[in-house]
Amino acid sequence: MINTLKRILTDKTFFITLILSILSLCFGQVKSTDIDFKTIMSLSSLLIIIAIYQDLGILKFIANYIVSKCHSTRLVFLVLLLCSFFGSMLFTNDVAILTLIPIFFNISKRIPFPKIFAISLLTIYANLGSSFTPFGNPQNIYIVSFYKLSVIDFLGMSIPFGLISLITLLFSVLFIKNKQIEKQSSNIISINRTKTVWLLLASIVVLLGILSVIPVIISLLISLLSGLTLSKKIFKRVDYAVILTFINFFIIVGAISRINFVSGLITNHTNNALSTFISAIVTSQLISNVPAVLLSKFTNHVYALFLGVSVGGLGTIIASLANLLALRQYAGYSQNRSNFQFFKTFTLLNMIFLVLFIVVGIVLL
Repeated sequence: MINTLKRILTDKTFFITLILSILSLCFGQVKSTDIDFKTIMSLSSLLIIIAIYQDLGILKFIANYIVSKCHSTRLVFLVLLLCSFFGSMLFTNDVAILTLIPIFFNISKRIPFPKIFAISLLTIYANLGSSFTPFGNPQNIYIVSFYKLSVIDFLGMSIPFGLISLITLLFSVLFIKNKQIEKQSSNIISINRTKTVWLLLASIVVLLGILSVIPVIISLLISLLSGLTLSKKIFKRVDYAVILTFINFFIIVGAISRINFVSGLITNHTNNALSTFISAIVTSQLISNVPAVLLSKFTNHVYALFLGVSVGGLGTIIASLANLLALRQYAGYSQNRSNFQFFKTFTLLNMIFLVLFIVVGIVLL
């Protein structure tokens, strides 16, 4: 308990967002509804489930399986990127990040990858891939509901953007040095099949909760029950700081959104499709692309808003909640914990992709 509390209090990301949330209260009001408890419960469920996967050695097993089936470093990375891209379509970008980065670190123990570069691309394509489906991320779910779009209507907007994203993914792999992987027959990892089956069933329930098929509270209860029955010690390893960081983040966004000056700016910059597109991108850089869909209350340019929040997930570390998760995952798994170096490289790559997809978005408009 003491060690867990110490990890939370010494977490730099949590400390910074705590200070910012306190400062934001000086400028705007916060309501209890500003905190998205569904997101908090979903995130908590995922963190517990992923911790169990790690503790049972399943992530190491998956990592070894990927390496055993691929014969080059570039092919391994292509598989990881495709898992990030297509996995985020089905299970959200947050799930893709929480699942794949631990797998990547297990693989990187055997294959020398440029860690920061690789994690940055995994995060970029989790964000881009999640824009493809109505349930790939929270903002898509909101847009479909608010504008009363059919699945066909939504896919009509997302397919061109998704296909262009996939093409850039295939080119991005070329930046990884292509080296042959030597066969290593000694790394044989066994897993408990009974516990694995139970965990897979629990994972399905958690995903159903995230997709709002069942109440998310059921997902949280199942994840807690899984932890108690499969591996009690994982509760000491769960990253509670990231949960508290997200709560701070919601407080910051809620306070900023009620500043009159900010509301006036939004009204003046959503008059047409292009201005809505740019406004969504700029807003995403400051308060994340999830709350950026609040622009919907000021505009009927749904396609421009969709493109804006999809592209807006690229850029700053807070442009997408998945970006914050990537930073937290890197800090947790990286031995040297060079967070500043990660921040610089991650931001640079995101800015490059942001400029590229701003051009893509303007062309599609």
